[in-house]
Amino acid sequence: MKKYLFILYIFLISQIGFAQTFGGGIFAGLSASQLDGDLSGGYNKAGLSFGIYTNVMLNKYIDAQLELKYIQKGSNNKSEDINSLYVSKLNYIELPVFLKYRFLNKFSANVGIAAGYLQKASETKGGIDDDPDSKDFNTFEFSGIAGVEYQISNRFLFNVRFNYSILPIRANPGDQTFFLNQGQYNNVLTFAVYYQLANSNPNSYAKRGKKDCDCDNRRKRFSIR
Repeated sequence: MKKYLFILYIFLISQIGFAQTFGGGIFAGLSASQLDGDLSGGYNKAGLSFGIYTNVMLNKYIDAQLELKYIQKGSNNKSEDINSLYVSKLNYIELPVFLKYRFLNKFSANVGIAAGYLQKASETKGGIDDDPDSKDFNTFEFSGIAGVEYQISNRFLFNVRFNYSILPIRANPGDQTFFLNQGQYNNVLTFAVYYQLANSNPNSYAKRGKKDCDCDNRRKRFSIR
């Protein structure tokens, strides 16, 4: 698996050079996560998220984007009682692919899916590391993603994204299931800054005016003045 990820990494880097066809760059940010099904609530597990991306302009309003990223997920029950303490640390290499729909001039909506490979996992329960009675986490994860992106400048963008497991990342203790709850799921928010090294189109929305983007007309349709 790592061999294929390395090959894909080289491929993405090479594509960034084709500025007339592909765009791309780098990004870094923070993640806030919880593990639904572990009986702990709240986005208490902080982590890092960074990687590279490439995209292509499909039409006037829509881009397709592919990323290769490292992201830290998990859960953190901030309990003063050591018997109730629970921390899981899940480090993934992830491949999100999604569509970006531009609206209101500098904003775009993101929706897509992601495949993740669990590079490292650790778990602490009641002060005990790697409890042998715990279920193993699945090596691969598939998740859905949705987010909003704001273009700060021609080079910088700010992205807020929600990521949730489509399939359980492991079974519940005792293998019990409850209707839609078939196990434990990653629930993650990410906040990242993107730096654009190459633009997918020299006349794309990063350099177009409001008239080219037709954002004024769309503002009227959204009843925004």
